[in-house]
Amino acid sequence: MSVPSSGPLALHVACGARQWTFPPAQDVIVGRDPRCQVRLDDDRVSREHARLWYAENAWWLTDMGSHNGTWLVGARRAVDQPVRLDGEPARLRVGAMDGPELVLTPVVTPRRTQVLTIGRSPSCDVPVDDPLVSRRHAAIDVGEQAVLRDLASFNGTFLDGERISGPRVLAPGARIGAGTTTLVWDGAKVVAPAEARRPAFDARHLEVTTRSGAHLLDDVSLTAPTGTLVAVIGPSGAGKSTLLGALTGLRPATRGRVTWNGRDLYREYDQLRFLVGLVPQEDILHRQLTVRRALDYAARLRLPPDTSATERAARVAAVLEEMNLSAQIDQRIDSLSGGQRKRTSIALELLTAPHLLFLDEPTSGLDPGLDRQVMRGLRSLADAGRVVVVVTHSVLALDECDRVLVLAPGGRVAFFGPPAEVLPFFGAQDYPAAFAALENQTWVRRYGESPARDRYMGRTGVADVPVPAGVASPPPRPAPLHQLGVLVRRSVAVFAADRLFVALLAGMPLLLALMSHAFPPDNGFSVQSATAEDLLSVRLRLIVLVVGAALMGAALAVRELVGERLIYRRERAVGLSPAAYLISKILVLGVLVAAQCVVFTALALVGVRRPDQALVLGSGSQELAVAVAAVGVTMTIVGLLISAFVTSADQTMPALVVVIMAQLTLCGGLFTVSGRAVLEQLSWLLPARFGYAAGAATVGLERPPTPATDALYESTAEQWLTDLGLLGVQAVCFAVLAAWALHRSVTRNPLK
Repeated sequence: MSVPSSGPLALHVACGARQWTFPPAQDVIVGRDPRCQVRLDDDRVSREHARLWYAENAWWLTDMGSHNGTWLVGARRAVDQPVRLDGEPARLRVGAMDGPELVLTPVVTPRRTQVLTIGRSPSCDVPVDDPLVSRRHAAIDVGEQAVLRDLASFNGTFLDGERISGPRVLAPGARIGAGTTTLVWDGAKVVAPAEARRPAFDARHLEVTTRSGAHLLDDVSLTAPTGTLVAVIGPSGAGKSTLLGALTGLRPATRGRVTWNGRDLYREYDQLRFLVGLVPQEDILHRQLTVRRALDYAARLRLPPDTSATERAARVAAVLEEMNLSAQIDQRIDSLSGGQRKRTSIALELLTAPHLLFLDEPTSGLDPGLDRQVMRGLRSLADAGRVVVVVTHSVLALDECDRVLVLAPGGRVAFFGPPAEVLPFFGAQDYPAAFAALENQTWVRRYGESPARDRYMGRTGVADVPVPAGVASPPPRPAPLHQLGVLVRRSVAVFAADRLFVALLAGMPLLLALMSHAFPPDNGFSVQSATAEDLLSVRLRLIVLVVGAALMGAALAVRELVGERLIYRRERAVGLSPAAYLISKILVLGVLVAAQCVVFTALALVGVRRPDQALVLGSGSQELAVAVAAVGVTMTIVGLLISAFVTSADQTMPALVVVIMAQLTLCGGLFTVSGRAVLEQLSWLLPARFGYAAGAATVGLERPPTPATDALYESTAEQWLTDLGLLGVQAVCFAVLAAWALHRSVTRNPLK
């Protein structure tokens, strides 16, 4: 991109040894009067003889009715009308053909570039009251052309719906997007867009078709101006959740278009996703935390990192006040009523000030009183200037809505209009009867031919094909380390608030250590002068250490990701880094498991003989602790892999049992796996195999004169480091697989 660096022409005037330079904003008078910009002390020159000025990108000359006239030397003529001075120097005689000579030369001067800053800070030239806008978000360099730059903002800067990655020239009328805010460059300054008096959310001719050709949605249209509360109802299987995915952009329709104020959600999803808030059916909250802490951590992840603690606290307080939850701000979420938890989930989405709020079954499981309470709250949110769309099975409080969309089986519109007209349209006394009538597809045709369709849905035009998008995946934000720090602190807070978790964390090393002491007192981990029976005891003790570490690591992590799947999916949709999320889990759980393993090893060594040697660290006990901790941490990653792969928490226990039994069977302690086809290759996939080998190398299970059975047990520093290195390779491979499984868990069904 080329940006001109020069501005309008200045004028250089020379008269003999005297010289002047005038900017284009200044008019220049030539004459004998002392007040003239170019004063000529000659009686033939009038007091105000000639005038020079800048207009239409050029300098102009005119005689001001002087007594003796003005002459252009090259043209040999008098100046009797305005003359345009082009880029070449012009020679001018004033007062007579032999009067004072002026040489007029237009010269290029650097234009002073004005910089307009856009941001949340009041000191910006264009301050924006938007929580998603960074303190200094973007800048416009106003020179020969206006150039838009992003200032490393958290959520990016957009030009006409496209994220910019470098300087971009602004044309008059260009739309500048920052957070939920859209501004317009009018050619000279930044102004608010000339939006419709009442912006509207529109969906037109939405169709969702499976690969087999089945229609999940069929020609669904609706319109909802700002301040509208819309309920979507219908029997099971009518496509309500499918419609929600299409309206939010998480699962775009096969055909049709969704617009906000005329802007296409699918084509401009990267920017317009900031306008969308989505509250799933299940609460996306860490119930162990207080309301204040849960929303504060969410604000840290969703709002720019330059948001101060005071600003975050004010934002949290504001959304809780809007949801009438100020009195519950310091209550644990698991102590709230069902309605309060749902309102807390809504408050979480309001942190980013969305214009469009979608809710999936917000009253599910609530009693009738709480049902109406939640719907009244949604009514208030719509009245505050939002579009609120509710997918619901409940019909108890539909009178709070402005519009009701009734879907028939097959995802077709059977009615769209005010709630008071729903039952009369179907000729039914109650909603169960109306739903029963929907089995007759003639209602879809009747509505299409009814006056209500044109009255409430308007002219829908023809179907459009959206830009193929699949499952929308937001680009990573530029602050993964910030997110990592927040996620680590949140995980620690959640674990610390869970008393049962803390008890198990402290109790498991103690219980497993007691099991290791169930063996009769003998040589412990010493192999000096050990009998065959003593060597068997050493092997069994090593098995308890290694398999116990594997159990602690996997058990601690196996429910972690599947238990937070709904939370992760929503946070991912608003820009959470998958890498930061997974690494935070590995770090926190890995440190906890490593600490467990060190305590476990120390307790297991109490009262028994220590290893006779050390290969690397100078202490055999320390080497055992390191090997056991390495197994525990690697199995923590295996647990996260299982948790990312399964679809429900109920599937984790069978998987955990199989994995731990495999560690026990193929670790190499119960029988020799080296040299046995298939079994040896399978054992390479198991952390316990290499952890047991590192322990065996430290203890010296195959130190001469003991016969060698496994090369991994060789009692050398090189082999011990090799065993641990292989554990590290396994950890990296399992982490990569866990990342893939985590991605798969989101793309499988983004709404559940």
